[in-house]
Amino acid sequence: MSDERDKRDQHGRILDGAFLDSLDTLDLYVHQAKSGHFSGTRRSLAYGSSPEFADYRDYVQGDDLRRIDWNLAGRFDKYYIKRFIDEKQGRNRVYLDQSASMGVGTGKGMMALRLAAALGYLSVSNMDCVSYRLLRGRTSEDLCGSIAGRERFYAAIRKLETVAFAGETDLGAAIRSDTGAGFDDGVSYIISDFLTDSDWKGAVDVLLGRRREVAVIQVLSPEEMAPVFHGSHTFSDVESLRAGDGKRVSVEVNREALAAYQRALDGFLKDIRRFCASRGVPFMTVRSDERIEDVLLARGCVEELIR
Repeated sequence: MSDERDKRDQHGRILDGAFLDSLDTLDLYVHQAKSGHFSGTRRSLAYGSSPEFADYRDYVQGDDLRRIDWNLAGRFDKYYIKRFIDEKQGRNRVYLDQSASMGVGTGKGMMALRLAAALGYLSVSNMDCVSYRLLRGRTSEDLCGSIAGRERFYAAIRKLETVAFAGETDLGAAIRSDTGAGFDDGVSYIISDFLTDSDWKGAVDVLLGRRREVAVIQVLSPEEMAPVFHGSHTFSDVESLRAGDGKRVSVEVNREALAAYQRALDGFLKDIRRFCASRGVPFMTVRSDERIEDVLLARGCVEELIR
């Protein structure tokens, strides 16, 4: 037990041992049936040998006689075979936006990394596989392959520690570039601030078309949620800082400007919520200054994102 604690505490910058203990109490579940290829704890559309009863069917020659319900045979003078839910291993995927804007503001990048790590930990704790895809430019880069079990998870955390946020990301194109996204076999989590003109909604539809479950997690800083500065300021797009690129603007920040910003932000968030609701996709906005424990535990984030 002490060895397990030591391994956990080595990765305290993202997840400490106390938080991992809290995660142990949660069950990451998926509401749709899955059809993976290995033994696990996710319900499949197929019938198999798990202990959970599904229904009956008529006996046909060659069926396993141990599956006959003898009580029904005595009542109806006919043989019926018990069918049970087959349980398969989910293959979850965490897409992490690596663009520069994800590293701006109070704790924004760290919150994104901790959310990614928490979802990975919950996946492997429930006998699912998980993989991390880093989205940068128009590509999706695999961090460390498919992770099954806590030993490989701890190794993945060491690699997550090295992730830096820089440059631009075409969110939609990067997700679409993932040719191994899977089909009907797990959950695709997208972690981003979604401050982009990219067609990420189209990418969500592509994943849904592959019968993947999708969960959208937006991380915004306190400064983005409720700016407090006043006076004249020059704002720059951190993902494109070349002089003369049209992404620098001088603004007199006053009460009217802040009110206009708030209206634009509210409309932006409403649009994302409306889109996700129309697709049955769980969505949550997380402030980067929140405690990760409060996000996942007190707010019931896990249940909202998965069911």
